[in-house]
Amino acid sequence: MAYRHLIKDQYTDISNLTTLLNSLVNSYRLLIGGAYELNNISEAKKSDVKEAVKRADDVGEIIDEIIKALDECNTSYVKYCKIKKSFIDEKAIKDNILTEINYELDFKNSPHKYKDDEEEE
Repeated sequence: MAYRHLIKDQYTDISNLTTLLNSLVNSYRLLIGGAYELNNISEAKKSDVKEAVKRADDVGEIIDEIIKALDECNTSYVKYCKIKKSFIDEKAIKDNILTEINYELDFKNSPHKYKDDEEEE
């Protein structure tokens, strides 16, 4: 089970990177919007606009790095998921699964009473 724990940790890392990416993309969009608005103000200095664009570029570079990290991390996680799925497909016995599903459907559709229901009548 140590490998499964390792994969769970990797999934957590991927999830954290995804959350960070989402946050940075939102910040990037705000920075771009701010630079655009600053550019449209006639009193704004060119140096202020250039600085705003530079900040957006810096965040864009960080976003690129996170995307690269996600690409690398996803490869092994997706491989693990595919191997697990193929193992389950190979080992699962279709008749047993269908029997379980059928049993659940029969149970849910059966008219059954509980003691509490009988006492209320």
